[in-house]
Amino acid sequence: MKSKERFADSLERLLMKKNLDDIMVSEIVADSSLSRKTFYRHFQDKYDLANWYFAQFFESSFGRITDGADWEETLLGYLDIYEEKACILKNAYASHDINGLRSYDISVTRKTYEKYLYLKGADITLPQMRFAIDIASRGGTEMIIEWLLTGMKLDKTQLVFLLKQTLPNDILNYLN
Repeated sequence: MKSKERFADSLERLLMKKNLDDIMVSEIVADSSLSRKTFYRHFQDKYDLANWYFAQFFESSFGRITDGADWEETLLGYLDIYEEKACILKNAYASHDINGLRSYDISVTRKTYEKYLYLKGADITLPQMRFAIDIASRGGTEMIIEWLLTGMKLDKTQLVFLLKQTLPNDILNYLN
């Protein structure tokens, strides 16, 4: 197993027990049995590691829309991962740091929409399209986080339906 994956596994184990803000890099390093120097060779800090960890399953699920995968299918796959890693993600999203997972999630979702829409021929430089992308990225991310933090009571297929129905038309037109 590579160093990055070992650090991610350590972070995952620690997030099962406590909030990301309460985890120290020294704990991650000790749990991984790797050196602090190796940690900093790969990551700036624990938030950078948490974002890298998140990116691994984001890209393999919702991020696939940029490869032509179906929007609803990829979002359902993404929510499957949320169910599987609920405890870990709750503790990661509990962070109040500006570099925390919430900010990264919105950013990577925005970039994914930008790439998807650009590949579909949309002019992503138009002010109304930039605004639509921002609404979809922030709103969708926040609603998924709220779904997670409140116990995932709404069926995920219903959540996907509602998220799609509330997307701005400037984006929705490119999904159909």
